[in-house]
Amino acid sequence: MSGWLNKIMQGGLLLLLAVAICLGGYSSLLSHRLELARRQAAEQQKTLAQQAGLIATLQTQDAQNRALMASQQQQEQQLRQQSDVYQRKYREAIKNDACAGRPMPGAVLELLRPAASGTDARGAVAP
Repeated sequence: MSGWLNKIMQGGLLLLLAVAICLGGYSSLLSHRLELARRQAAEQQKTLAQQAGLIATLQTQDAQNRALMASQQQQEQQLRQQSDVYQRKYREAIKNDACAGRPMPGAVLELLRPAASGTDARGAVAP
């Protein structure tokens, strides 16, 4: 009976050894996966940091663009108001002028029209 018990103990020890080897391999596999996950997490952190920097840059540029657009709209509004004032002053100035009510002579109109091939770069009529 002690021989039988001895064989069972040896088999049990071999089984425990096999289980320990399997658990060691599984532990090694999990360690490898953990290391890969840590590397991936580090890369993602780096990518997130870069993206956060890009987002901050884009937000800064957006704020600058909005400020420029507001400035441009204000300038355009001022120019429109100035144009309206000039047009009103011009209408008031020519309202009682008899010369302003008459059509211009044809020669004056031709001088005011740019000739397609007879002008230089400044728009002056060539001799």
